[in-house]
Amino acid sequence: MGKGVFIIGTDTDVGKTFVSAGITYMLRKNEYKACYFKPIQSGGIIPIDVKFVKDVCHIEERYDFMNSYCFEEGVSPHLASKIENITIKKEKILDTYKELIKKYDYVVVEGAGGIIVPLIGNEYYIYNLVKDLKLPCVIVARAGVGTINHTILTYEFAKSKGIYVKGIIINEYSGKFYEEDNINIIKNITKLKVISKISKLENLDKNTIKNEYEKNINIDNILELF
Repeated sequence: MGKGVFIIGTDTDVGKTFVSAGITYMLRKNEYKACYFKPIQSGGIIPIDVKFVKDVCHIEERYDFMNSYCFEEGVSPHLASKIENITIKKEKILDTYKELIKKYDYVVVEGAGGIIVPLIGNEYYIYNLVKDLKLPCVIVARAGVGTINHTILTYEFAKSKGIYVKGIIINEYSGKFYEEDNINIIKNITKLKVISKISKLENLDKNTIKNEYEKNINIDNILELF
């Protein structure tokens, strides 16, 4: 039976998919059977996040096994599902995850938006899904201005819900002096390990992306997440 980790973000577009792809890529590069799972995607007629990870990581898996629900409207899942008159059923997500961990050593599960994004009306949120999956989490955070508040609030909320946060991955890191200060303050307050600092890339071709993963994501640190 495989293991999983849940990737949560401090905000929308913080880089959860890019980081999830990096974790999955490094696992597969080191010859572990690993897959990516994005239960809910909104903002396209195909799950573009899944396509990105499949392409970068060379995963030959069915789309419907890597994504349970895909909505065209780029809004919160609870609203997107209402617009398309589709009921999100958590059982479908949980069942797919159970099948994935039978097939793979490691499954990287990515949320939608932040930890309090509603999935089903006002009754079921990302944090509920994390708890139902019984997974530890990694927080993906920006390096720049505003990240201290966003990251610490995300961590404290997760902790208040009994969710185990394994560490933080900093995305779009450029090495500016205030970014290092942000990171140090976050570490001092949360006592969490910063697992990786992934650079801000201007060139997003596959080779550049893979080189960045290989340079800044340590496989031993990744294995400790599961």
